[in-house]
Amino acid sequence: MKDLGHGANVEYIAKLYDKNPKDIIDFSSNINPKVIPNLEKYILEGLEECRSYPDINYTNLKNNISKYINVKSDFIIPGNGATEIIYLLMKSIGKKIAILNPTFSEYERSAKLSGLEVINLALDEKKQFGIDLDYIKANIEKFDSLFVCNPNNPNGKVKDLKELLDLMKANNKLLIVDETFMEFVGDEEKYSLVKFIDKYENLFILKAVTKFFGMPGLRLGYGLTSNKEIIEKIYNYKEPWTINSFADTLSNYIFTDKKYIKDSKDYYINERKYMLQELRNIKNIVVYDSDTNFLLIRLNTKRANAIKVELLIKGNILVRDASNFICLDDSYIRIAIKSHEENKILIKYMKDLLGD
Repeated sequence: MKDLGHGANVEYIAKLYDKNPKDIIDFSSNINPKVIPNLEKYILEGLEECRSYPDINYTNLKNNISKYINVKSDFIIPGNGATEIIYLLMKSIGKKIAILNPTFSEYERSAKLSGLEVINLALDEKKQFGIDLDYIKANIEKFDSLFVCNPNNPNGKVKDLKELLDLMKANNKLLIVDETFMEFVGDEEKYSLVKFIDKYENLFILKAVTKFFGMPGLRLGYGLTSNKEIIEKIYNYKEPWTINSFADTLSNYIFTDKKYIKDSKDYYINERKYMLQELRNIKNIVVYDSDTNFLLIRLNTKRANAIKVELLIKGNILVRDASNFICLDDSYIRIAIKSHEENKILIKYMKDLLGD
């Protein structure tokens, strides 16, 4: 299989370096370490439902999501992870798409596989990878739609996109926003554009359930839009029964577990502060601000692949070499924020290898 250049390749790395996969602490994938209470019970309930086909219309699932985010169920398109929605969306929009980089590589890959012309635009690294509206205006005639990740992967910084949304509407352009990591943001309501879905038909939002709720193997995500034309086109391409009974069953419980949601948000608010403070004590690196469950780091004295190998060999720690992100080079790595004990292990080895 083609190497798509993502993190979470523990099995491959373990085999390559003769390691036991269970011994590796995976800081390359951005997953909440907290486990939903009663998960085993819900899985067994889902197992019972496996004897029947899932509802082809996903009525129960859409209703659960609708209550969770306060959006009409008709505006919700469930998918086998947010990635399925990305690939379906690319088949359903105009032929010229701009992507703000550095960001998740599947946006460009899915666009090109669907025959779209990709215009790669750059975020401003000097301003915490911010968006320059004048820069967007200068390039706005080059594209039909603009793809932005918010909070952005790989740097994790959230942005206020309301002015950008209005600019796109005024120019009759589609704004696609990946809010996969939005639930990790402390002030989520301020930054999420979900509240504008019913008012802006030029807005499409992507969400992933499995990042924040710590179950990437579940493969559950969804798209949001009030644009009936796009919804119809997506369903023309969408395969039936792509979401399994486990995901459908779990949706009955995870969205209403307010304690889990609050505890997770509070944990990341505090743990981000701890990680930023500790890592910024290391002189030979630059650590970018983040509002999510991962941090982007620029190395001043070592290369990304070298530190990745050293951390793996000496500490059984796997980090993400971020050099294959457009607009980044081989001085960048990305690390997840995991449990406090695991984070302490990472910080120890980072200090040992890069100096206090």
